[in-house]
Formats: sequence, C-alpha cells, structure tokens
Amino acid sequence: MSNGQPQVFDAAEFAAWAHGDAQALPATFCGVTQDSRQVTPGCLYIALRGERFDGHDFVAQALQKGAAAALVERAWRAPEEAAGWPLIRVDDARRALADVARAWRLRQTARIVGITGSSGKTTVKEMTAALCSGGGSVCATRGNLNNEIGLPLSLLTLGAETAYGILEVGTNHPGEIAVLADVLRPEIALISSIGSAHIEHFGSQEAIAFEKGELLRALPSDGAAVLCHETACFERLAACAAAPLVTTSLVTRDADFYGEPLDLLAGRIRVSERATGAEIELCCGLPGEHNASNLLLAFAAARTAGVSAADAAEGLACLTLPEMRWAVSKREGITVVNDAYNANPQSMIAVLRTFMQMPCDGRRIAVLGDMGELGAHAEALHREVGRVVAALAPDEMIGVGPNTSRYVADEAVKCGFPAARMMCCADTADAAAILRMRVRAGDNVLLKASRKMELERVLDAWTV
Repeated sequence: MSNGQPQVFDAAEFAAWAHGDAQALPATFCGVTQDSRQVTPGCLYIALRGERFDGHDFVAQALQKGAAAALVERAWRAPEEAAGWPLIRVDDARRALADVARAWRLRQTARIVGITGSSGKTTVKEMTAALCSGGGSVCATRGNLNNEIGLPLSLLTLGAETAYGILEVGTNHPGEIAVLADVLRPEIALISSIGSAHIEHFGSQEAIAFEKGELLRALPSDGAAVLCHETACFERLAACAAAPLVTTSLVTRDADFYGEPLDLLAGRIRVSERATGAEIELCCGLPGEHNASNLLLAFAAARTAGVSAADAAEGLACLTLPEMRWAVSKREGITVVNDAYNANPQSMIAVLRTFMQMPCDGRRIAVLGDMGELGAHAEALHREVGRVVAALAPDEMIGVGPNTSRYVADEAVKCGFPAARMMCCADTADAAAILRMRVRAGDNVLLKASRKMELERVLDAWTV
C-alpha cells in the first residue's frame, strides 16, 4: 500500500494554477512542502503565514537546503538578493495551495473517497485505505492532516499510479468543510459519526450535522454517500446527499451492508452485502462495537469504490493505526491502553465500554482527562461521562483536569461510584504519581483525554 509519493510538477503549469507570477523557475520540481525542516532537494517550498509564524522567514533557508523554488506572497518584503531566486509570487499562499490541489486532483484518475465525522474518521480512513490497498495503489491522508493545509498537500501526492485516494476532511468551525469539499471533489463521501466534538464552535449537534453534510452536498450525482443507519441525524444527512445512499448497520438487516458481530473483542464481523447476496467475514483486530461499525463503513466504501470483497479482506491485513489510538502495551505485568490522542463524549464512552470488556487479571483503572472545545455544553457532557463511569464501574478512576475533577467525578459519585476509588488531580505529573502508588501487576490501565491534556505524559512520568 502506497501512502502518496512526491510527484513531479511542471513548474510553469503549477504557477499558472496558482495564479502566480513566475521568476527564474526550473522546468520542474518534485514534491511540495510548507515545512522548511522537511525540504528535500528539488521540491517546492510554500511560504505560509500563521498566527505565530511566517514561512517567508525561512525562504532563504529552504532554497539553501535544495528547494527548487519557493511560492511566496506578493506582499512579502523580500531581501535584495531575492531578485534572482526561483519564485512563484501569489496574492494568498493558502488560496494558491488550494487552487493548485484542486487542479491537480481533477487531472487524476484515482477514485476519491472523502471521510469526515465527529469521531472515528481517522480510524475509518485507515481501515478504508487498508481495504482498498487490496485492489490497487492507495494514497491516504497521513495522520490527521485534514485541514485547509493538510488536505491540499495530501492531494498533491496523488499520481498516475494511484488507484484510490482516501482523504480525511476535518473541521472545527462552520463553513470549513464546504471549502475543503470544493478542493477535494469526492466521488464517495463517508460520515463516520455525528457527535459533540467541537460543539463549542457550532452550538448544537444539528449544526454539526449540517457542517458534516457539506461533504455529501459536494458529491456528483453518480457518486455515493456512505452512512451508518444508526448515526445521529441520519435522516437529516440522507436528505442533503447529492448522490445515492449506501447504508450500513449492525442492527438493521435491510441495510446495504449489514454486519453481524461475531467477536467484538477481536473486531470480527460477518458482512452481508444486499446487492450481491454475498457474505464475508472480516477481522480488524480492534475491539468494541464502535470499531465494528467503523469497519463496516470502511468496507462499504471500499466496495463502492470498486474493490472486490476478497481483495478488500486481503488488504485489511495491512491495517495500522496512528499512535495513541487504542495502543496496547505491557509494562511489567500491567496492560496499558493508550487512547490519549483525542477525546469527545462519544469516543470517551465508547472506549470506556470497550476497556471494561477487556480480559483483566487484576483491576481496571481508568485515567480520564478533560474533553475540550465543548463550550457551554462542557458541564453537561462531562457529567454524562460521569454517569457512564458509575454504570460501568471500573475499579478505580483517576480524573485529570478541572472539568473531569469537578464534573465527571462529582456525577459519578452522585450516581453511586465509591468516593474512595475516585482520585482527582490537576495535571499528568500528579496523575502519574497516583498511578505509581496504586497500580500493580495484573491491572489494566486506560488513558483517554483530549489532545490538549497530553495525557500520554502519564506514561513518560510513570515508572513501575
């Protein structure tokens, strides 16, 4: 499975797509980067401005490291020696990057699958990429580079050899997905879930569904919208799709793809495909009902993209997830589940349920941290997690951060969780100290929180 390789671009054509003025350009360049630390000989360096950085400060350094040219903004106050540098000058570098990526994408023959959702989108993206790899070369978003910079850069790794482009589309503010969808032009769009992630910036789950639905509105009439029948706001999403629906379900047998759970701890399901009547067993190795649903969505997308069921099953063996996503390790007889990359209420609850189903020789200790970007909904949503903690009853819980300590812990105790088994602290150093005192061989430990909490530092500070 390919994950996208640097492509060779005609420099003059690239400048035209960017609506830029060319200066002393070479005939071609190979690959594009916006990070001066990742410049490779012969590439194009794009100077982007941000709130705390300005890529123009590194143009000279990028060229010295071997960049074939740099794309800069016309407003840049270039040094005198820049008069002879190979440059493309544009009004807005971000807009130029998007314009070039759109033009490049439209030249490609790869089937393009766009994936978004409140939670699970990175997992579904990796599953879809693995499944499609059984049918041909795949270019997929690296990690979660899914924003106005990451998505165009990912598209620019598509090449003539690419059979399937599996691209993740992210948002944390209204209006972003419509802009990204216009660049991506997906043929197949998949929504992994609708939940409360980033609700601080949207106000309601319905507004989040509207935003995610922009990916479905961008579909061509001969495309396909892949949705789980049990997804929140399903009817609203189905109504906005500009292409036919492809439905999945672990519950409804008349869905286009029905998944019968066989072993949820192993991530094994039997899939029935309504259009063909065929059945196939799939196993992703990731536990939990949420991952079974993710696998079913990914399989539906791969089949819709034209991958045979047998090839998809073979490609699934290539599945790997980015770090800190259900990463299970052993530390002197203790099983650690590091799912600390990010969290929202839905993913927190799903992972907690799965953690409680894992075999355990000792105690189950949940180390949970704050969930970010919930705004006015923060208290209610943290308390919702607290009620689930009380119902699932891990042996102990360590709460990290003000919202977890104040709301999750309080609600859990109110609902019957023993106060003596609830410990709260301000930061990861304190959490590690508590864990050191309480953990013992045979225990299972879960780490789960939003990215801002950097809960993985508990492992860095914890020595058994």
